[in-house]
Amino acid sequence: MATIKDVAKAAGVSIATVSRVINQANNVVPATVSKVEAAMCELGFETKGNRRLTINQGNDLLGLVISRFNSPFYGLLTQGVEKIARKHGRNLLVLSGEYDEVKEQEAVDVLLAKGCRNIVLHSKGMPDHALIKLAKQLPGLILVNRHVEEMTNQCVWLDNGEGTYLATKHLIDQGHRAIAYISCEMALDDKADRFDGYCRALTEAGIDLNPDWVEEVPFGEQGGVTAANNLLNKGLPVTALVAFNDFFAAAAMQVFKEHGISIPERLSIVGFDDVLPECYFSPKLTTIRNPIESMGMNAARLSIEGKDSALVRGFQPLLIKRDSVSSANN
Repeated sequence: MATIKDVAKAAGVSIATVSRVINQANNVVPATVSKVEAAMCELGFETKGNRRLTINQGNDLLGLVISRFNSPFYGLLTQGVEKIARKHGRNLLVLSGEYDEVKEQEAVDVLLAKGCRNIVLHSKGMPDHALIKLAKQLPGLILVNRHVEEMTNQCVWLDNGEGTYLATKHLIDQGHRAIAYISCEMALDDKADRFDGYCRALTEAGIDLNPDWVEEVPFGEQGGVTAANNLLNKGLPVTALVAFNDFFAAAAMQVFKEHGISIPERLSIVGFDDVLPECYFSPKLTTIRNPIESMGMNAARLSIEGKDSALVRGFQPLLIKRDSVSSANN
């Protein structure tokens, strides 16, 4: 049976600090409380006759940390997690990390302080080592839409590189060889993976990468506007482009149409994620489907049912062919 000394050692704090956490003293910072309580859970530490201990509260909660509230992408992710929460009689508590390491950690700390031990985390700010440490302390934590090798059993992810590979190869198969790529400035794990997929398809087809055709722009719809204007200022030397996401694609398409560029006759475009309604696009956008709702459901199930479950963790992208791509010979 675990002792208070064992908890102190696991949490990296003093025995006195563990005692203060157990008795809910006011002079312990929330982050330390979270570490101690996580160690208690991991070791199965129990207290006798202490009714003030709140560590076992929160068993009816499922926590979700997303990166942004005002996005259809995160709406689908939340919808998937909520379906599982309802099925298991859990109340869903959602917080935003805003693509920031500190804010993501603060969101996790808030959930832990409320006794929530089942958390689906969409993290783009926290480094791998911090996530690995957190996962060891919290078996009910599942990382969604990101893969960290050292904690594979607690991750649910998409093969992003395969997605942009499929998008670029589709354009190459249609005869395009001058293919631009719209990326984002923000340092994200899927940014590198998606760019690698684009490069892999070019290399496989014997096409040299042209850095002038790669636009790194700020995250959000305005980034698509900036990328389109940059390509126009260069004389639009390409016949096709792959966008990091559908928001970039939608904004870029609008700019091109305003400048008399016909799509797909003059310029073919492929997006990524397939989270925007088709009515946003004219013509309808060919894109890569990211099954984020299904990923959210599996992440929630793994958190509640246990990380040793045989549920699918690695998801594959799917090319959705619509009307924004045509042959380069047209």
